[in-house]
Amino acid sequence: MVDETVTCVVQIKGKVKARLEVAPSISEEELEKAALADEKVVAALGGAGVRKVIVRAPKLVNIVPA
Repeated sequence: MVDETVTCVVQIKGKVKARLEVAPSISEEELEKAALADEKVVAALGGAGVRKVIVRAPKLVNIVPA
């Protein structure tokens, strides 16, 4: 039995801000784009720039704001 989706946690400053359902085979680039486009993440950033994005596909995205 293989899972069709996994839950990816999106953190900003180490705090969980969103969860995304993604395919287990998603690439790091695709996961980063999906995380930065999520409406909860955009709201949490509040217009601040992004200094660094750490991606550990398919489970974690950590965003460090500027």
